[in-house]
Amino acid sequence: MPHSSPQNSFGLPSRRIAPPAHAAAVALAVLCSACSVFQSAPPPAPPPAPPPAPVVVPAPPPVLPPPDLVLPADQVARRLLSYHEQLRLMSPVDLASEIAHLGAALSLADSASPPDVVLDLALALAQQHNSGDLARAAGLLEPLTQASRADLQPWQAMARLLADRIAEQRRLDDLVDRQSNQLRETQRTIQQLTEKLEALKAIERSMIKRTGSGAVGEPATASPAR
Repeated sequence: MPHSSPQNSFGLPSRRIAPPAHAAAVALAVLCSACSVFQSAPPPAPPPAPPPAPVVVPAPPPVLPPPDLVLPADQVARRLLSYHEQLRLMSPVDLASEIAHLGAALSLADSASPPDVVLDLALALAQQHNSGDLARAAGLLEPLTQASRADLQPWQAMARLLADRIAEQRRLDDLVDRQSNQLRETQRTIQQLTEKLEALKAIERSMIKRTGSGAVGEPATASPAR
């Protein structure tokens, strides 16, 4: 006997309602298909990384000697510069007295000449700008610059510097003296030429005066009668 579908009160067959488990399976299938669609698209490429910053290597600090380590030559240079500043502020009378004092101290030295006194006296003599004093200063410095003793080496650098300065000053003074002598000779020659020119002018004036006076006093000669 054929199975008949149930009928409602109106005599029509009623629709079978799907169970809840079947509806959940259908929803899960739809969701999985949607996920597969999104997963199939490739992800966007990441932005390029910035280039690395250049590495700056700091320069090594300069190697300086300890502040308490001062070479003997530096001490000599500082001492001489300080003494030069004292000499520069002295009056001519005080400078002459200082030269006499240093000369006496140098002559009283029993052994070799003390290098500090030699440098002081040479520097004081160089302030005089006198040819004789410059020659004396150069003579004082020459033994010190040529010495081979180890204890004099710290003094020799400043001694050579001062000797070169004095030699240059002497050369310039000699040049000025030669130019002054040439100028005096030129002035003397000009003066002599001027005197000769004036003498020639005087002779010319006297000759013109005699010639003019003779022409005036000469008697007129009568022309012969015909």
